[in-house]
Amino acid sequence: MIDIFLLTLGFIGLIVASISDIKTREVPDWLNYSLIASGLGIRLIYSLITNIWPYFLYAVFALIVVFLLSSLMYYTKQWGGGDAKLLMALAVLFAYLPSQKLFLIKLIINILLVGAVYGILYSIYFIIKKPRQIQKELTKSIKRWHKTSAIILLLLILPSLFIPNQTIKLIIISALLILLFHQFLVLLIKAIEKVHLCKTIPVSKLTEGDWITKDIYINKKLIYKKSSPGIEKEQIALLKKYQIKTVPIKEGIPFVPAFLIGFILTFFIPNLLEIFI
Repeated sequence: MIDIFLLTLGFIGLIVASISDIKTREVPDWLNYSLIASGLGIRLIYSLITNIWPYFLYAVFALIVVFLLSSLMYYTKQWGGGDAKLLMALAVLFAYLPSQKLFLIKLIINILLVGAVYGILYSIYFIIKKPRQIQKELTKSIKRWHKTSAIILLLLILPSLFIPNQTIKLIIISALLILLFHQFLVLLIKAIEKVHLCKTIPVSKLTEGDWITKDIYINKKLIYKKSSPGIEKEQIALLKKYQIKTVPIKEGIPFVPAFLIGFILTFFIPNLLEIFI
């Protein structure tokens, strides 16, 4: 019964978080912290009553492990802070469910797989929506990049042509072509970000965790570094104090729906990875 309750609570939380993410590009802290506190509280009470301590201890362990994973995704700017906290909430809720063996592990794998497909489809949507602007930005990037890269590729490919072993030659050339394709994808993603996700907004609309795309100085003192994972409340207060009007930011795509889709699929296709291998 408690498994069903925790699964239902997580499902409702994911629906609310998805709606919020689509509408505002944010997952409110009150929702994530409420889910974490509820999950830990319910598990602790259940463990005290039944003396089944794995119900609580596994949740604490899962929270620590997923905190490390979420921090990695956050600080590498793959996810926003809300996404990272939501995954920690799911870890607490689903850490130990006797009726659903290894549910959390399957869920995380499915979220990552669904997220990859979700990101590709979102990118295709962006390309279809503004093809000319993206083509223009991509062309600029390729023009800046192609001369140096062409020379490097030639210097690497030409010597490989003289290798007598055909298998080794094929491997080297294939690897270089993959690197070339990867670089093209990087440039394409940057073009998509510049056209669709980069914008200038008033400081009054900044929220904690927003990604600002340039260094910000006040009186020659560095207040915000663009490599930071996101702006903090204290930094926003400083911008307002010194009457900075606008800042350039990069938005993320609403990624929480991928969490919800991954959650639903985990019930029907627990081993989603098998489809891809």
